[in-house]
Amino acid sequence: MKALLSKALAAGLAGALLLAADVAQASPDARVDQQIRPDFGGLIAPPLKPRWRPDRWKPGRYRWGRPRPGWPGNGDYPRDQLSATVDCSDEEMGPTPISDALQTLVDNGILYIRSRGVCHETVYVDHPVIIAGEGVPLFDADSGGPRAATIAPDEGAACVRIAPGVKGVELRDLVFSTEKGGRSACIESWDSEVALVRSTVRYWGDAAAVFVSGGKLILRESHIDGRTWDAAVVADNATVDITRSRITGEETGLDLTLAVGESRIDQTGVLYRGAASASGVGVLVRGLRSGTGTLKIHNSVICGWRNGVNVDRGGQADVSRSRLCRNLVGLVSDGELKVTESAIGAKDVGVYVASGRAFISYNRIYDWARNPIWIEPGATAEVEFNWVYFGDDCWKRTPWMPGTYCQRNPALPAAVRDERDFTNPYREWWEADGYDRGYSRDGAPKALPPPVKPPPPPKGRRGRGGGPPPAAPPPATPPGG
Repeated sequence: MKALLSKALAAGLAGALLLAADVAQASPDARVDQQIRPDFGGLIAPPLKPRWRPDRWKPGRYRWGRPRPGWPGNGDYPRDQLSATVDCSDEEMGPTPISDALQTLVDNGILYIRSRGVCHETVYVDHPVIIAGEGVPLFDADSGGPRAATIAPDEGAACVRIAPGVKGVELRDLVFSTEKGGRSACIESWDSEVALVRSTVRYWGDAAAVFVSGGKLILRESHIDGRTWDAAVVADNATVDITRSRITGEETGLDLTLAVGESRIDQTGVLYRGAASASGVGVLVRGLRSGTGTLKIHNSVICGWRNGVNVDRGGQADVSRSRLCRNLVGLVSDGELKVTESAIGAKDVGVYVASGRAFISYNRIYDWARNPIWIEPGATAEVEFNWVYFGDDCWKRTPWMPGTYCQRNPALPAAVRDERDFTNPYREWWEADGYDRGYSRDGAPKALPPPVKPPPPPKGRRGRGGGPPPAAPPPATPPGG
């Protein structure tokens, strides 16, 4: 019996060896695939930190609080109210008055929040509603002056959580504030549509101030202030529509992975809050493997970052009539970039095209130290009618890239360096102009004649009677000098 078993094992082992040999001969690269290959991308640009993202919230996990007096008890609220009002200063309304009141509203109902007290709760939304702050009466002597309704959750908790699939949640005239957010974003949304209108988000924590996964994010006349090492606003596989808003951050302003469709940023400021050296990225545009969308940035201001706009591999961005100032590098692209009719101020390089395709035309590039436009070998770029401003005579730095025309620094319009409207505390930023009216006023760059190099002075005559050489004619002024 043992002899038969040993013979069977030997036959099976021989068959397995023959099969492995046949596979190796059929696929010579099989042995190579089994080896550990180094990740050259990670070696060149290793990730500084993991991207932590919150867990998806489901409505079934939340238990509603004590009901408001006069409403149906036991938490079984019929949704038959078109509107409701919540006063967080009233202790009889329970610990979660906003979430409880939302359960009585019909779809697209309106919930008003009075500003007499601060609401210390996390608002859970599981159907489309409008949550609006009710203004303080100007003649209310006990109010201490007008102020917006404020939602400030407990330490480590989110301000608002929106359930998956909810379409049409509007947050109007509200202030969301969390000083110790921890790993919870202030506003979290999954596969939903959320809009912030005339609202302010003040966030201190380790996550994003506004996190949206799927769906759509709309900002109108709102201010997002993210004091975090993460991005102030993160949109993952979502579309964004940001107009007349202001976003300030410390590491990244906007981290966008765009879904199919068109996203836009119009008349918006993305500003670095630090006053020291530039850090992070103003607008980071990531791409999907298939079906990614296009981001259009118009009449916006992106200032103070290491990279103003960074288009990652597979991303698509169209920047027009915008102002990029006080950045180390104005725009960096590994995907598809189109930048036109903009003012680009960069301390090192104006536009850096590492790979992919780029179209660069009718721009003003100033304050650069190395190159106004840098195109790596293998990248495709069309460059035409760009004015680059140089601190010295234009003929001292030749040849210039085709499509760029040198101008002296004094020829730069003074309005390009004027940033008083961006830091004025007495007015909202979006009342100012990004660069739309400025470009129309300053005119479009155009082709210039090549700079004229002054001729060398003539040599003096030798011998007797040779007086001093005749005076050389005045050098020709270079274009724009």
